[in-house]
Amino acid sequence: MNNERARETPSREETSEPELFRALAEYFEDLNLDRPGPLPPLPGKKEDRERLEAALASFSERFTQAIGNLRRYTSNVSHELLNPLSVIRSKAEVTLLRPRSTEYYEKKLSEIIDHVSSMRNMIESLLELSRLDLAEKPLEFERVNLMQIADTACQNLGPIFNRRGQEVIKEVKPASLLGRGPLLLTLACNLLDNASKYSPPGGRLGIRTYPEGSAGESVLEVWDTGPGMSQEEIRQCFELFWRADGSRHMPGYGIGLPLVYRIAQIHNGRIEVHSKAGEGLLFRVRFPSA
Repeated sequence: MNNERARETPSREETSEPELFRALAEYFEDLNLDRPGPLPPLPGKKEDRERLEAALASFSERFTQAIGNLRRYTSNVSHELLNPLSVIRSKAEVTLLRPRSTEYYEKKLSEIIDHVSSMRNMIESLLELSRLDLAEKPLEFERVNLMQIADTACQNLGPIFNRRGQEVIKEVKPASLLGRGPLLLTLACNLLDNASKYSPPGGRLGIRTYPEGSAGESVLEVWDTGPGMSQEEIRQCFELFWRADGSRHMPGYGIGLPLVYRIAQIHNGRIEVHSKAGEGLLFRVRFPSA
């Protein structure tokens, strides 16, 4: 009889499921997104409870980090858009203070167009990053030769190199991979543009492509003769909107290298950065060969 009564009485483990759901529901109903707070005591087996608590704590930490990243992203975008808009407005207001010569108007309008073009480039880069992150299905790849990508990138940026009087050393060999040609061209152009910005006027920079058969990889390298980066700067350089302290006076928004990183990631590539402060910089991108 006692055994039958014992069997009829549910154990704590059997009744813990509704209690668990109630405890979790109350926790999430009162959740403060800014400061999630500790989890409440949860019913159930000790090992199951500890596993769930660890998973929820990890989720809470990642969620809090994501909210923080989103807020920083919004703040940075607003700041980067407001800066050139303020400059454009200031130039226009000063220009309209009194009658000017035709040459003066043309000069200021040209400067305003440059700022608008810079803003457009930033917005297009942000949209490209967003499209890559929100892609609902894998991209369709085709065979792409890095040698052709390097040739086209050098041709596209030729006017910039000429204006700065820079020598571009091109050492390219056929090296193929499966990928998206336009994205890989964006990657190469961003690396070359970055190298040009940080190399002195009249300086040298270069691009290489080659197959590394022993590793089954196709490699693209871009190097410059600029000031280089410290190890701490290298660790941060792929963060969105990050810029080295010494580069604040240069044009740019800190979007190019994060876009390079994302494109490499999509192509199962990996990026190596080699530099010593004051000795230039080398970006090496390794892709699986095709």
